[in-house]
Amino acid sequence: MRITREATLPAGPDEAFALVSTQEYQQAKVDAQVPGSTASVTEQGADVVVRTRRALSTQGMPAAVASMVGDTLQIDEQQTWHPAAADGSRRADLDLTVSGAPLRLRGTIDLTPDGNGTRMAVAADLTCSIPLVGKKVEQAAQPAIIDSIDAEARFLAERLV
Repeated sequence: MRITREATLPAGPDEAFALVSTQEYQQAKVDAQVPGSTASVTEQGADVVVRTRRALSTQGMPAAVASMVGDTLQIDEQQTWHPAAADGSRRADLDLTVSGAPLRLRGTIDLTPDGNGTRMAVAADLTCSIPLVGKKVEQAAQPAIIDSIDAEARFLAERLV
């Protein structure tokens, strides 16, 4: 299932990336969504790797999901940010997995110049490899993923003001 989201940020890509690539910002971001979450930011060669771990309640999710993973979903996300292009734009490879469930989100996050600001675009594929019910699980997970992406964009925009 394809998920695409866009947001406009009130600062250039260099400034947006400078914030995104800090431990303080990443920890504040995950704590705002799920208190007690963890975040780390490391450099690997020319790339900056952001890893986060969050635990979400399965309350309200389909019984098939809760029966696989229990009362909480352990969500691990990795964003691998690559060096800036000549125009200042940045791209990250996005990989999100759910422990104990064959659910994965893979795609990209782009920060591109847009006038005096930045256009943040997320394009990713959500997949669940459970035979027969995989599409239903994807449909059930999609709103939470979209809400999380939108919340992150709002949080980033607020911090850049």
